[in-house]
Amino acid sequence: MYSQRITFCRSTFVPKFLRQSFRGFETDASKPEATIHSSDDANSSPLITARTLAKSAYCSPGRQPRQAWLETLKPGPHVPSLHPPVGMVDLHPDVFAATPRLDLVHQNLYWQAHYRMTDWRCITTRAELPYRSRRKPWPQKGTGRARHGNRRTHLWLGGGQCKGPRGPESYFSTLPFEVRLAGLLTMLSVKHTQNDLHIVDNFDLSEALERQAKEVALEAAVAALEDLELDDPLSASARTHALRLSKAMNESAIYLRQLVDERRWGPSVLFVTDVALDPTLWLANKTEQNYPNLDSVSDLAITLGCSAYANFVEAELSPEAVLHQTEAVCPRATHPGRGLTLMPLHGLNVWSLVQHNTVVFTLNALDRLEERLLQAQRRIDRPDFVPWTPPAPADCLVAVEDELTREADEDKLTYRGRRHFSGPIGSYYWKRVTVS
Repeated sequence: MYSQRITFCRSTFVPKFLRQSFRGFETDASKPEATIHSSDDANSSPLITARTLAKSAYCSPGRQPRQAWLETLKPGPHVPSLHPPVGMVDLHPDVFAATPRLDLVHQNLYWQAHYRMTDWRCITTRAELPYRSRRKPWPQKGTGRARHGNRRTHLWLGGGQCKGPRGPESYFSTLPFEVRLAGLLTMLSVKHTQNDLHIVDNFDLSEALERQAKEVALEAAVAALEDLELDDPLSASARTHALRLSKAMNESAIYLRQLVDERRWGPSVLFVTDVALDPTLWLANKTEQNYPNLDSVSDLAITLGCSAYANFVEAELSPEAVLHQTEAVCPRATHPGRGLTLMPLHGLNVWSLVQHNTVVFTLNALDRLEERLLQAQRRIDRPDFVPWTPPAPADCLVAVEDELTREADEDKLTYRGRRHFSGPIGSYYWKRVTVS
């Protein structure tokens, strides 16, 4: 009866592209860690991907690992923009199941919005006026008018100002480390709870887009090595390279936009990667023909696509209009949110997580993120200056005790035995506690 109910729900409510990846799924609850393969997938990708998670810092048995689908950005077998999940990964509960602190999120947002601001307002005091003398306008007495010393004060029209801003004043401040960490953990947990956090195997798009992006990057790298005339915008080589670059950027942007819309990831998506796109590394790694080797370079197509989408938003143009060479203007109002953003892992922040509807991590970025955040949670801040103190007399007495007796006592007493008690009377630990 249970298997029939599972089959009915699978065939009725689950979409077609998900049902194909669930073929051969066993409903035996005693085998939750079995590796299951899809019959329609040519690569036979495992349904469950095992990840070794670090031990939790909390003793609560209810903090079980969270789970998320492992997806891919490559075109699907039936619908190009819809690819079935290729696996399932475990997420660390200390990172993606933290207690939400919205007050700390607000502090992070306020800090990020103000720490780069500078108040340039500055008033002109009476001492800084470039005109007007300091002569007394009339005698102190006998005229019946109010007494004044000079015409440079703020009481006179055109005089100096008082009690105003004296800029430039910087709003830079440093938020406490614990507040920044708690805000980041809160946003990651909220994104995962709201199903706005997605994990992909890598950021490789279709093979055609990746090949096209590598050709454009290789052409630019070779031109940089051979000092070709790409700096001259009127040269034939520069115009050809610009045409190929714009075509690759437009096609990648259209592919990403269609994929995001079909999967309903929202109008703004944040892609987080751990790959550093440094052109100097391409020039250093050369092949036998003394050309840059781009075989190991990844995330080229998605970099071009996100850069193109950002340019379209600023220029109020749509990528489709540029690709088909039409004069259609796309106003900025039709680009909701912040579009498509590619961000390195070290730049992940609370502001970007709040401003984007969906965040997408790669497997390598996920491993690195959990490692960094767990290390930050377990960090111990020691004071900068620790005064030196001489050793206590008890330490001196213990140091001269017989080594064999000490080793015998240490073998008898385990960590659990000496957690709250010093040990038997006359032992090493008993003498240490008694003398001290």
